Amino acid sequence: MRYCFFTTGDWEANASLVRLREFGNEMIARGIDVSYVVDDFPYNRAKLDVSPKAQVVYVPEPMTRGQFKRRRAALREARPDFVHVLNPYVKAVSTLVWTRWPLVIDWDEWPARRARPRLRGVVDWWLSRWMRKRAARVLVASRYLQEQLRTRFDVESVYIPYAAYLQPQVDGQSPFGEPTVVYMGNLFDAYDHDVIFEAARLLKQKGLTPPIRFMGHGPEEAKWRAFLRDNDLANVAMPGFVKGDELWRSLRHAHVLLFPIRPTMVNLCRCPSKTFAYAQAKRPVITNRVGEIEAVLGDRAEYIDCTPEAFADAIERAMRRRTLEDVDYNVEQHNWSARTDELLNSLSPLRGEGRGER
Repeated sequence: MRYCFFTTGDWEANASLVRLREFGNEMIARGIDVSYVVDDFPYNRAKLDVSPKAQVVYVPEPMTRGQFKRRRAALREARPDFVHVLNPYVKAVSTLVWTRWPLVIDWDEWPARRARPRLRGVVDWWLSRWMRKRAARVLVASRYLQEQLRTRFDVESVYIPYAAYLQPQVDGQSPFGEPTVVYMGNLFDAYDHDVIFEAARLLKQKGLTPPIRFMGHGPEEAKWRAFLRDNDLANVAMPGFVKGDELWRSLRHAHVLLFPIRPTMVNLCRCPSKTFAYAQAKRPVITNRVGEIEAVLGDRAEYIDCTPEAFADAIERAMRRRTLEDVDYNVEQHNWSARTDELLNSLSPLRGEGRGER
C-alpha cells in the first residue's frame, strides 16, 4: 500500500502535524510506503523530522499562481492508494476537487462551527460538506466531534485521538532554582491562557508572587508581555517557544503544570497534544473536565472551574507544599502504534479502490 499525507503551509510550531508524522513513522515500521506532499518552505526542507524512509515531495512556489496544479503533480509523483488530509481547508479542496484518489479526512477541529465573518463561514460550511461527501474514511480526534457528525450529518467516523509523542529523555538538572508553576501552549486567541495571566494578577494582589514559567509563542505574545509589564508581574517568565531538552526539563521538574480549557466548540472538538506531554512528565496537573482531557488524565489530575479565581486558589494551595509527588497517568496506553493499528484496520475494507485523477 502507498499512503500519502497531503499538507500545505509551514510545519513550524504546528502541533497538529505531529499526528501525521507519527502515523507515518508507524506505517513505515509495518512496511508501508509512505509519502508526504509538503510546500517548499525553508523549515520544511530543514526540520520536517519525518522518517528518513519516507518519500517527501516538495511543492515549488507554493504561494504563487499554479500552486494547485503543482500540488496535483506532486500527488501523482507519490502515486498514493490513499491521500490523508488533516481538516477541511481551501487549499486542500482546491487541489483535490477534480481527483479521485480515496481520501482519508482527519478532523481534529471543526472550522465550519467557529465564529467567522459571514462569507468565511459559508466557505467553511461548503468545505466541510465537500470533505464529508468525498471522504472514503472519516477520522476524528474527539468523541464530541464523532457524535456531532453522526447526529447532524449521519456520518460515521473512526475515533482516533492523539497519543504520547515526546521521546524518552534523561530528566537532567532542574532549570528552576525554586518550585515553579509551568504552562505550555501557543498564544492564539481561541485558547485559554488568559486565565493564567489573570490568575497571576490576582495572586499578586494578595501579595503572592509564585514563579510561573509560560512556554509558547503566537500572535498574542506582545499583548501578554505588555500585560506582565503593566501589572509588574516579574515573577512570570515568558521564554517563548521551547523545545527539546529544555522543554522536557521544564515539564519534568515543574512543581505543578497548568492547563485551563473552557468548554468552547474549539476545545470540545480538539484533542490537545500537550495533555499527553503533561502526562509523560508525570507531574501534578491542574485543569478542567473538558473534551478529551479526562480521557487522558483520568482521575489523577486536579479538576477545578476554568476561572482565574479558581486557578489562583489552586496555585496557592500547590505552592504551600514544597514537594509534590510524581503522578502516574498510565500514558503508555496512549501510543501511536495502537492508534495506527486502528487507522489501518479501518482502511482494510477499502483496499483496492480506484485511484488517480479523472
